[in-house]
Amino acid sequence: MMNNLFKLLPMGAVTLAVLLSTGDRLNAMPLQESEDKMGQVTNVNQLRDVYPTDWAYEALRSLVDRYGCIAGFPDQTYKGSQALTRYEFAAGLNSCLTQIERLIASSEAISREDLDTMQRLTTEFEAELASLGGRIDNIESRTAFLEDNQFSTTTKLNVEIVNYILGTFGDEKPNGDDIDDQVIFSSQVRLNFDSSFTGKDFLRVRLQARNVTSPAVSGGNNALALNYEGDNGNSFEINALYYNFPINDKITGFVGTSGVDVDDFFDVAPTMGIAYDALSLYSAYNNLIYDNANGGAAAVGLGFEFIDSVNFQVGYWAANPASPESGNGFFNGNYTAGANLNISLLDERLNMAFAYLRAYQGAGSGYDLAGFVGTDAATDPFDDRANTSNNYGFATSFRVIERLSVGGYFGYTTASVTEGNADADILNWNAYVTYTDLLKEGSTFIVSFGQPPSLVDSGGDALNDDPDTPYLLNVEYQYALNDFILLTPGGYALFNPNGDSDNSTIYVGTLRTIFRF
Repeated sequence: MMNNLFKLLPMGAVTLAVLLSTGDRLNAMPLQESEDKMGQVTNVNQLRDVYPTDWAYEALRSLVDRYGCIAGFPDQTYKGSQALTRYEFAAGLNSCLTQIERLIASSEAISREDLDTMQRLTTEFEAELASLGGRIDNIESRTAFLEDNQFSTTTKLNVEIVNYILGTFGDEKPNGDDIDDQVIFSSQVRLNFDSSFTGKDFLRVRLQARNVTSPAVSGGNNALALNYEGDNGNSFEINALYYNFPINDKITGFVGTSGVDVDDFFDVAPTMGIAYDALSLYSAYNNLIYDNANGGAAAVGLGFEFIDSVNFQVGYWAANPASPESGNGFFNGNYTAGANLNISLLDERLNMAFAYLRAYQGAGSGYDLAGFVGTDAATDPFDDRANTSNNYGFATSFRVIERLSVGGYFGYTTASVTEGNADADILNWNAYVTYTDLLKEGSTFIVSFGQPPSLVDSGGDALNDDPDTPYLLNVEYQYALNDFILLTPGGYALFNPNGDSDNSTIYVGTLRTIFRF
């Protein structure tokens, strides 16, 4: 029977029980402060507000003196002017019960007289001990629930600073004007606030400021576009806001309200691998897919991981979701919807991505079919009339040996106007070779070559096909100065600018520095 009484409450619960039973007398004390001040009191006389008025007090005092089993406060008070309540006394009694149980478990001798005293005390306070046990069980249950369901918001600041020293060179622009061959210095700053509420979700809020003037302006052709280019007068603005979260073990959800590009959700990694940081925008992405013109606004999507090596995503992007005007809104304006399938084989040495996007461009919207880097004819073959397009993409990368990888992408778009008779086919492709850890670990040498988006076929009253095929060669060396600084000397050359062999070759040379921390 004594052993059963010992187990009325779990060991270590007396401190919590005393705190609860003293009620409002402890409410003014912060939790951490109360924990820090809690100490061991080994004499009942030290608890000044416990009055020696009956036999139970004297009996408990004797047990405490011998076994040191009441937890109080170092200033010898329970923070009140009242005598101990029966519940408070029961908490002290329980402390002695657990202490004596420990001594018995360690084979230490306990006198028969003390055991008889404990028997009498537990009989006298049986109801209070039982009630106290129920309270503790309830609190432990609630505490366990809170621990299982608690979350801690963790936000990490990731900073990216991109600096360019660059120049654009050549005989003349495609329109015959002189090339703006001034050497310029510009930069982009991104502050990414990445948060997680459960450890499995991902919230990104990005602030961005930049003044990176495009070589497309200096050289007069969109295919010269620079990766990370853009100019907002170096004023910070919200550039991206999106949230990725698990629905179950195999399905993830995605929602974004601002600045969501296609590659923010569709897995672009197998497409170009390390070349994601390529100098040329055309070299970094399959622009007919991942830099689709309707990206950069709001989006929703779902991701499915069938097996470890296969995942599938579907998404919907709206270009003007916040506008209530006719021809805008989330479902009644320019949009892109599609799917992306990624397959990884040979222990991730071979990666492939298959993508399809269906897009709508309203009349006068000013959005480009060719993802900002095509020839004039490929960018807007319909003279800004409303049109729909089907965009097909394939990308692959293969690690030949540990450091050497090859890969590339292919994109094809078929488009037609919604009213009238005009259609157009646009094509782009790119192939690359990368060699990592060249001269220094973390450094990469990249060579890529291919055809920027160009109009290869047209019908009706669309613009005529590009007479010749443009090509772009990108060569760069990404030197990892340390874990935080990437220094990239390099450049690219555009042959047959704007799809015309009569136009002179245009060159872009740059020294780029990226700080990431």
